[in-house]
Amino acid sequence: MNKFERLLQVTVNAYWEYKPWWTLRQWTTSLDEIKINRPIFVLGVQGGGLTLLTRMLHRNPNVVTIGGGRTYWVGNNEMDKQYIGELPEDLTLRSPRYQSPTFKTHMRGKAEEHPVFGRERNWVYACEDLLDQYRKTDTDWTPEKETCLRRAIKESIRAYAQDTETARFLDMSQTFSLKVPLLRKIFPDARFVVQTRNPYATCIKEACDDAYEWRRETELERKLNIFAEHWRNTYAHAVDDLKTHAHKITVRYEDLVEDPEGELRRVAEAVDLEYDPDMVPRAHHRLPFGASESHKWFPVRTEVNEKHLNQLSERTASVIRENVEDLARSFGYRAPA
Repeated sequence: MNKFERLLQVTVNAYWEYKPWWTLRQWTTSLDEIKINRPIFVLGVQGGGLTLLTRMLHRNPNVVTIGGGRTYWVGNNEMDKQYIGELPEDLTLRSPRYQSPTFKTHMRGKAEEHPVFGRERNWVYACEDLLDQYRKTDTDWTPEKETCLRRAIKESIRAYAQDTETARFLDMSQTFSLKVPLLRKIFPDARFVVQTRNPYATCIKEACDDAYEWRRETELERKLNIFAEHWRNTYAHAVDDLKTHAHKITVRYEDLVEDPEGELRRVAEAVDLEYDPDMVPRAHHRLPFGASESHKWFPVRTEVNEKHLNQLSERTASVIRENVEDLARSFGYRAPA
């Protein structure tokens, strides 16, 4: 991509990201008129394949996210780091390395320095050292937090919905996996999708990624312990917090890529969305101009775990297993032989 193409991409993304600030509907429709109906939260870990499922759901004409509606179904979809306003600290992922919004003047970077991670929080916010900072329950509720979160969602519905009365809000903020009781307190009618991905593949994948300084300076087994804690805590809390919630479903990423149509039908039914075959990735689909991560659509990649699993040794696999075995087995994952 040359500089001109990159500039066009940034311009398109800025157009969609900041539409809530200038949409003409703000002159005709007050936020008080906007109703939030059965919001959908996709939960899981970063790198867990959530983008594919979220894009499939986003192609439903009634679905909007923090960064677009049906027209821009590849828009931003993680409130905890992509909202153009400011959410309460309890609902954000504070890190100096945000991917968006395009202009980051509102991002304060308030995360405290950690002796190992510094200010980076990617794939560590649910580890034992940081879990208490990100874990939120109904006891953390305040009227101000609810008002602020509702406002952000209503702004998105007003800006992007084809019909504000039938709109459904969708979000895939991974940190929300630790905040289910708070979300249930605010939205009793919420629909939740817990998407898992093989921890043996995802943990070694992250441990071999040296994009962050702290990872380059930390020995492999220690990183694996941290990432395995993160995977375990994410899903243990999400599953436990949803035990008594009627409207939830669990889907494995591996099943989704093997049978996109069948798994999407299951999810759509569980979250009360009308299924349409065109929500499934097809060869004739063209991503909207300005889209990033074009590989996360068609063709659906079915062997994404193998190259990571091949990097495991008996010792590194055992480090992960010691942290996740029981929970992983409940989802159908077992350590490689």
